[in-house]
Amino acid sequence: MVNQDDLFGYASLGFFGKVNASISHELKNVMAIISETAGLLKDLAEMAGEGQSVPTDMLTSSVDSIVEEIQRGFSTIRQMNRFAHSVDHPVGTVNLMEVLDLVCNLSGYLSYAGKTRLNSSGDAAPTVETCPFILHSIVYQVVVQAFQHTGPQGELEIFVQTKDDSTWCIFVYGFSAEEYQVFPEEDLKKMAASIGVSILWDRSSDRLEIDVPTKIV
Repeated sequence: MVNQDDLFGYASLGFFGKVNASISHELKNVMAIISETAGLLKDLAEMAGEGQSVPTDMLTSSVDSIVEEIQRGFSTIRQMNRFAHSVDHPVGTVNLMEVLDLVCNLSGYLSYAGKTRLNSSGDAAPTVETCPFILHSIVYQVVVQAFQHTGPQGELEIFVQTKDDSTWCIFVYGFSAEEYQVFPEEDLKKMAASIGVSILWDRSSDRLEIDVPTKIV
């Protein structure tokens, strides 16, 4: 049986810090745009107060911009809340598609992130009993390392399918194999091994495979 106290280490805290930094940067951008637009509205209000004509389209555009950024901010906060709850239980049952959806959203806040596409085979929900926080960290690091090489023009396709009764596979396509001499690095391998996950890289193609046991041991 896994020692739950060993699942949260320094590497995991580093992951937590990186994600929070990217979220705070995203929220800072949202607030900056709202602040600039509010400043423009103030200038337009002063113009109107002085009897000058104020273009209606500028007012409409400014209001629409603020509404759009508020919605963007709410969306970011929802992702932050989902991420925060990943540490609620050291071990729990999670849906892999929900894990991957959150990872794609979180990685999208990085300036060099490209696009991601999620797909799943079959009707059965890909659920596993694992350490949610560690699993999020593993998949996040894989996606981030891929985008560090492909850049914002890159696109990853992430596909989930069952391997056997005890394992689900996460396939990552678009992972530029030629960019890596050593992957995964030792720290990532140790983190994956702590919850029974294995990372397999097919150097003959651009495919990465993450095998996740249906139940942590």
